[in-house]
Amino acid sequence: MKKHVLIFVSTLLFVLLFYKQSLGLNLSLFVIVLLGMDYASKPNLLKNKRANLLALCVLLSCFTHAWLFTFTTFMSVILSLFIFRYYTIDPKLRLIIQAIVFCTNWFAFVVQFFQIDDWYQYDKSSNQKIFSKILSYIILPLLITSVFVSIYISSSDILKSWYNEFEINVDAVIILVAILGFYLSFVIWNVKIYQPFKVLSKSLRHNFNKGEKVSLRPTFEFSTLDFEKRSGVITLLCLNAILLMFIVIFNIEHFGSMPQNSSDYSARIHEQINSIIGSIFLAMLVILFYFKGALNFIQNNKILQTLSKIWIVLNAVLIFSAIIQNTLYVDALGLTYKRLGVYLFLVLCSFGLFYTYYKVQHKKTNFYLFDKMSWTVYYLLIFCSLFNWGSIITKYNLTKENVDLTYLNHQVTGNEKALLHYYQSINDKESTMEIRKNLEYQKNKKFLSSELYYQTIPDKN
Repeated sequence: MKKHVLIFVSTLLFVLLFYKQSLGLNLSLFVIVLLGMDYASKPNLLKNKRANLLALCVLLSCFTHAWLFTFTTFMSVILSLFIFRYYTIDPKLRLIIQAIVFCTNWFAFVVQFFQIDDWYQYDKSSNQKIFSKILSYIILPLLITSVFVSIYISSSDILKSWYNEFEINVDAVIILVAILGFYLSFVIWNVKIYQPFKVLSKSLRHNFNKGEKVSLRPTFEFSTLDFEKRSGVITLLCLNAILLMFIVIFNIEHFGSMPQNSSDYSARIHEQINSIIGSIFLAMLVILFYFKGALNFIQNNKILQTLSKIWIVLNAVLIFSAIIQNTLYVDALGLTYKRLGVYLFLVLCSFGLFYTYYKVQHKKTNFYLFDKMSWTVYYLLIFCSLFNWGSIITKYNLTKENVDLTYLNHQVTGNEKALLHYYQSINDKESTMEIRKNLEYQKNKKFLSSELYYQTIPDKN
C-alpha cells in the first residue's frame, strides 16, 4: 500500500471513530486497524519474532485500554504503536534513538508536509489518468448509488426512521477532527529517520571494540589510570562502609519503633523511600563513571570490581529493606497509587542493579545499561497497563478496619464494582445511588466512547 493511501485511509478512519466521541474504545480500534494495515503492507513481518512480540504488546495495550481507560493504558497504546512502527522501518534503530525520532517527527510535520513528492507516491507519467479514475471509480458510483438510496429511503418508513436516527449532522468540528486525524496519520506513516540518527544509533554498542580495549586512557588528562583505579577503590570502600552502617540503622529504626501518628509515619516512610531510590540511582552513576572504559580492562582491577559488586549487593539489600518497609506501610495505612508506584520504582531499581552487575562482570559499555533499562521501562509499562489497579486498591483497603472511603470514592477509578458491592453489604443507600448514577453515565456513553469494564456491571434489579 502506498504511503499517501495509508495516510488518507487512516485519516478517514480517525474521523469515523472520533467525530463527536470521547476517548474510549475508539482509540483501541484505531490502533488495531493501523497494526493490521502495517502487516498488510509488509507481510514478511509475520516471520519476524521481534516484530510479533512488539505487535503483541500493541494488542495487549489496546485490549486493556478498551476495557478501562487510564493514563497508563493510554500511554502504553501510543508508545507501543510507535515503537512497533519504528522497528518495522529500521529494526537496528536503538530504543533511545527511537524516542528522539518520536519527538522530532511531531515537529518535522510542518516541513515534511510540503515535501509532497516524498509522501504522495504516484506515477507522474500517468497524471492524466488520475481524474478519469476518480470520476469512474468514485464520483459516478457514489452519485448513482446515492440516487437509488434516496429513492429506497423515501419509499420505506423503516429505512426513513433509520436514516433520521443515524443521519450525520456535519459541523465545523469534523474539520478539526479531520485535521487532527491527518496530522496523527501523517506522523505515523511518514516516519523519517534522518542519517545523523542512524549514524548515532550505530555508534551505540553494548560491547567495547578492540581499539577501546587496547588504547587505555584515563578520564582526565592530568591523572593516570593507576590514580583513577585507586580513587575508585577508596571511594567504593567508603561507600560500602557508609551503606552497610545505613542499612543496619535503617532497619533498627523501623523495626524498633513505630510512630503512633499515621501522618508522621507516612511522611517518614516517603522521605526515606525517596532517599533510598535516589541513593540507588546515584550508585549506578558511580559504577558507570568508574567502569565506562579503561578501568574495565586494566590489569589488577579485581579489587575495584569486587568492591563494586559488594556495593551493588548492599544496594540490593537496601531495596529488600525498602520493600519490607513499604509493605508494612501498606499494611498499616492501605494501598494507594503512590504506594504502588514505590513498588514499581523499587522493581526498576532492582533491574538496574542486576544490569549494572552484569555490565561490570562482562565488561559492557555504559550504553548497555541505558538500553536495557529503557526496554525494561517499556515492558513494565505494558505489564502495569494489564491490571485494574483501582479495583485492586479498593478490594485490599476494604479489608482494613480504617478505610479512607473519601479517597476510594473520588481519587480511584475502575473500582465501582467493588464499592457497589461494599455499600450494598452495609446497606448504605445514599452511596449506592451515587455509584449507580456514575455507572448510568458511563453506560450511556456512545459505543465508540465507552469502556467495556462498565458494561460488565449489571443494572439495578
